[in-house]
Amino acid sequence: MRTRRVFGVLALSTLAFLLGARPVGAGARDLAGTVDLLLDLDVRPFAIAHRGFGENLGADPSRPIEDTVPAVRQGFMAGASVVEVDVQLTRDGEVAVFHDDFLDDLTCLNRLTLNELQRRLPYVPSLQAVLNQARRVNQASGPLRGILIVELKAAAPLCDPDDSQEHAIVSAVTRVIRHMRMTDQVLLTSFSPALLYLARAEAPEIARILAVSGLQFLTKEQIEARLKMPVTLIHKQLDLGLPWAELGRIFRLPGYPSVGDLVTTATITGARVVEADLFLLSFTGAALIGVLHDAGLKVFGFTANTDSEWAFLQSLDVDGIYTNDVPLGVRRQAPIP
Repeated sequence: MRTRRVFGVLALSTLAFLLGARPVGAGARDLAGTVDLLLDLDVRPFAIAHRGFGENLGADPSRPIEDTVPAVRQGFMAGASVVEVDVQLTRDGEVAVFHDDFLDDLTCLNRLTLNELQRRLPYVPSLQAVLNQARRVNQASGPLRGILIVELKAAAPLCDPDDSQEHAIVSAVTRVIRHMRMTDQVLLTSFSPALLYLARAEAPEIARILAVSGLQFLTKEQIEARLKMPVTLIHKQLDLGLPWAELGRIFRLPGYPSVGDLVTTATITGARVVEADLFLLSFTGAALIGVLHDAGLKVFGFTANTDSEWAFLQSLDVDGIYTNDVPLGVRRQAPIP
């Protein structure tokens, strides 16, 4: 028994060496990377790898297609601590990692099973597959890595005309994350505070991010002039006290009459972070960041694709920056312990 135990210890030690593990006391963290560790960082900004390794539907053959397992793996391997992906619900209740809830031919994903979707687009993974990749990276020793941001997409009116699918996608996504036992490694983000409100009720232990665009501070007429699409004001049952509108057949989003309404909505949804686009930050600047920081919120900016855009967002003192150029972001981010 003693000999067998010794051999067992030697085998485990050899396996740990081959996998690159470090002995305790040689710089390894006691705990795997968590959202709390990320949001408690004193350094800023850190890079957030957008859609895995940046937007790419195949036009750039040198990079993996967005929202895929290879893209997520490459984002982490490039040195990003945080990777973001988008999710959609299929007809059979599975969670697919894909940006839009409809295909180029306007077929809605909620009318396809996951297998049917993957027969059309073989590269589309399940959320579980992406989470598994993040967990493998997270278990490695060294700098903080393996944190995943999962965007809950507000359903297009085209695919959810009755606005009835919010509970279903929130339940499906939180079920997968809990099944993988990764609630402390994932943040849920959405432009829809209704989805975040439901997520808070369904899985309060999963951190949330409220996303916002400058478009949501414009009037109906200003949006129509800018986007060249009709804007229809709607009554939404779960409106959280905000005015809502449908932008053509593509978007269903709330408006924010004031920055105070944005802060109130972040509080109602229990968000720990607000992420804002370049359009909004270009005319609110550091003032908005200061208000959000004073409210105890972290702030992410999106999306920096050039050195000048990164420098602008960094000058505003944001905590994290989304980027499609992950090597640029890793090069310019603050050192991550």
